[in-house]
Amino acid sequence: MTEGRHRQRDPQSVRKAVLDAALELFAQDGFADTSLRDISRKSGISHPLILHHFGSKEELYDAVKRRVVEGYAERFPSAARAVNRPINLRTEMKRILTYVGENELAMKLCARTRVDGDHQVWPGEPDLLNLIQQRIEVAQKEGLIRRDLCAQQLSVMILGIVFFWLDNRQHFSQRFGKPPNDNAYLNTAVRMIEEGLLPR
Repeated sequence: MTEGRHRQRDPQSVRKAVLDAALELFAQDGFADTSLRDISRKSGISHPLILHHFGSKEELYDAVKRRVVEGYAERFPSAARAVNRPINLRTEMKRILTYVGENELAMKLCARTRVDGDHQVWPGEPDLLNLIQQRIEVAQKEGLIRRDLCAQQLSVMILGIVFFWLDNRQHFSQRFGKPPNDNAYLNTAVRMIEEGLLPR
């Protein structure tokens, strides 16, 4: 039995092969310059079978984005269920840094969507941001974080600090002549944020 035939008989293998290929091509070439035929060639899955599983190129693009976002909950399942626990800033930022740092293509896809002017909300993205926001709100109720700060904006800032570092650490490595040090950056960021979050 060939690999192609095996994939056609196993829907999960088909979906994985298509999503893997689509992520790489969408991240590299963008949505407009990637065709379903390109994805078919890259994945080894026929064009009609891709349409059978995903419906359209737009739906496949959404599925790729959803997979990237939902991968965080799969990587850290206990964190995804910790809605009622106050946020531990260091732990949460370390998780985000680890997950995004392990998924270079996800970072490239984020950058590519911005270049392409795609500002749509990714499927699953509100759930992730809401989780961080809810845990900040729990910490505020318990007096661990200042109540006068907007939890929604704080959740965006936490993600932004991590993404900025990951997006630019190679540049800063060249700029300052030192290898990038994720832990040192994280320590500085957490100290800076925590001192500003402490109740007065």
